[in-house]
Amino acid sequence: MGNYADIAFPSAVRRLFTYQVPKALQGEIKPGMRVWVPFRTYNAIGVVVKLHNQKPDFEIKAIREVLDQSPVLDTSLFKLTEWVHQFYFASWGEVIQAALPSGLNFVSKEFVRINPDSSTQSLSEKEQQVVNEISMHEKLTLLEANKRWRNSGFSVSKLIKKGALEVWEEPFMKVDLKTEKEWDWAEGKSAHIATQFLQSATGRPAKWKTALSALAQSDLPKRDAQLSAIPEFNSTTKRRLQDDGWIQFKKVEKEFNLELEYVPGSIKELNKEQREAFQAIGESISKEQFENYLLYGITGSGKTEVYIHALNETLKMQKGGIILVPEISLTPQTVSRFYKVFGDEIAVLHSRMSDRERLQAWNALKSGKKKIAIGARSAIFAPVQNLGLIVIDEEHDGSYKQEDPSPRYHARETAIMRASMGNAVVIMGSATPSMQALHMAAKGKCQLLSLTTRHADARLPDVEIVDLKQYSGAMKGNLAISLFNAVENALSKKEQVILLFNRRGFASYLQCGICGHIPQSPECSVSLTYHKRRNLLLCHYSGYSRRADTHCEKCGSGNLLIRGSGTQQVEENLEELFPKAKILRFDKDSTSNKGAHEKILAKFGNHEADILIGTQLVAKGLDFPNVTVVGVIDADTEYAFPSFQSHERMYQLLSQVSGRSGRGEKPGKVFIQTRQPENPAIQFAKFHDHEGFAKEEMGFRKPLNYPPYSRLIKFVLKGKKEHEVITASESLKNIALSVVPDIELLGPSASSIGWMNNNYIWELLLKLDPEKGGQYIEAVLSKIMEVYSRKSGLSSSKVRININVDAVR
Repeated sequence: MGNYADIAFPSAVRRLFTYQVPKALQGEIKPGMRVWVPFRTYNAIGVVVKLHNQKPDFEIKAIREVLDQSPVLDTSLFKLTEWVHQFYFASWGEVIQAALPSGLNFVSKEFVRINPDSSTQSLSEKEQQVVNEISMHEKLTLLEANKRWRNSGFSVSKLIKKGALEVWEEPFMKVDLKTEKEWDWAEGKSAHIATQFLQSATGRPAKWKTALSALAQSDLPKRDAQLSAIPEFNSTTKRRLQDDGWIQFKKVEKEFNLELEYVPGSIKELNKEQREAFQAIGESISKEQFENYLLYGITGSGKTEVYIHALNETLKMQKGGIILVPEISLTPQTVSRFYKVFGDEIAVLHSRMSDRERLQAWNALKSGKKKIAIGARSAIFAPVQNLGLIVIDEEHDGSYKQEDPSPRYHARETAIMRASMGNAVVIMGSATPSMQALHMAAKGKCQLLSLTTRHADARLPDVEIVDLKQYSGAMKGNLAISLFNAVENALSKKEQVILLFNRRGFASYLQCGICGHIPQSPECSVSLTYHKRRNLLLCHYSGYSRRADTHCEKCGSGNLLIRGSGTQQVEENLEELFPKAKILRFDKDSTSNKGAHEKILAKFGNHEADILIGTQLVAKGLDFPNVTVVGVIDADTEYAFPSFQSHERMYQLLSQVSGRSGRGEKPGKVFIQTRQPENPAIQFAKFHDHEGFAKEEMGFRKPLNYPPYSRLIKFVLKGKKEHEVITASESLKNIALSVVPDIELLGPSASSIGWMNNNYIWELLLKLDPEKGGQYIEAVLSKIMEVYSRKSGLSSSKVRININVDAVR
């Protein structure tokens, strides 16, 4: 109960707005409900986040209408959105909108109508005429009104400003849920009454009586398709039974089930290592207590089987689970392994689903019809009832961090918080755990569990490093002769090949064609990005820049190459080299259409293609036993990306793609082509030595205070005029230093993409203590932005600032 309500709107403005709760609505409104309220010059949809009795010292407006009978988010999810709002410095309304599927969020339509409180005396004859015409419409959208009178040179907005018209929003369902008939006994009828009627009936039974007899032996209610499957039922007998008052139907949401194989009892027995890992996890699940586990298992060691056993234990406890996987790993191959065991308990949530499919899956989870959600990053907000387990597969993957738009949350951190709030268990699984996860384990914030062996029929592949500097005269297109021969040999044996070329299209760089050197910043050991427009080499962390080199700073060679190519170019080259081979390309372009992702992998899995060429998509979660050769065409593309994480990403990518080889009985071989064979990430990947790599990488990050030894906060400033963006960046830096004098700052500097969509983009990085929680982060950022808005002298319309907490590159 409360006389006043704080309401959040899905805009970038983080503040809440206070409204009065009318007496007629008191008791009806609860936090988490959507309401319709006057907002500026129109009426808008917001969500109530708090009820209270603290009367504001300014004039407030009243809530006009409640749009929900119950909160759209349950208490636990509502609390989680508040944490994301605080920790990731996003508006609460934006977070709630991100947590809801289309149809339940703030999607609305604007309508225009006569304002009953206004006077028409000051209107001109033309304005009065338009008002009269609008009054004749029961519902007229603002868009329709503007179109209708624009051609006559009349502006509807003038009538809105004068108060003669008012604008209001109504929830707009972008999707119409598919429905179907569900048949049940009509009022006053039952199976018992039908049986008595048939027993007293005389004469030869009609077809409708035979159908009624079958109905009396069936369990109602039944969906239309289920009823039609009974031999005695057809359209005629159904109509007769309905007309005679025996049965009736109602429209219900059509059930949406995955068309995958379900084999009850198909859960596999665990090996010794898997059993030991599961035993610890299972105990925490049975105790219904929060615990965080890092399941470190090499590729092919059977982490998924541990997930399945943990999920099975969770269901035994009458609880639900969430399985998070990287978007690019969310394939039927991945989902089918869970579906085979759990069947229709599973609801899948990912971006390639239609809005209707996502809403239906969301409703099935919220109602408790389905107990398991499998999805990418946003599935962490799935309304799983009585949550007991969250699995974050490939926890190191960069796709778990939302970059744009806001809220810029990290699914791993959000999952840990959701589990701790609800006494659930978290399993972070990876063959190449992130430095953040390993740091958690070292500090006792999660328990480390290890799987060190592959299944009996598979072993880790041999890895050969190919120094491209030595193959300048022995290349077959993009392939060194050793990789070319291996591909040719595999094709002759009817074996399959995966080739990786992970070209990042927006990060051009220079590389010496003789020694392989890539210029780095002398201030922070991050590779320099080549800006062709200004002929600059620029560091996007420290702001260091210099004119683009004309000669290699390491060996003096003038053979500097602007690196960059694409998978399509490599595909064309392969078609020339292997004209008889069937080649599939697997990248963002080839998988942009719905279903393309699955079709390509299905073709390759069915041996309808010999070579799969792609970006990092080919490195994640694929299991093809016939693949014996994996080739990395240019490992240096990852290392050249301007990031403190470039070595980690390179190592992870090489390890993951190596894991695609030798997963069956046939031994595998991996070829890594590079101009920097001495690079530590490549050397550690060769020997599958993640512990050695992690020790080396932590040694690099600690003195520079990079994550996990700090928490990065990135300010991104955008504006039409570069001098205004630069001025704002410098002002923001000085204000941040005045608010927190001992804070560590990098920049400001131009962004990796310094100019886009007619906007100049600059960045400023803050490093905060990683032990500081959401309240501290929110307080610091709020103070910085408050002082900036007062002192900078630049309006947000000229220079826009986005804040990214836990920024990754």
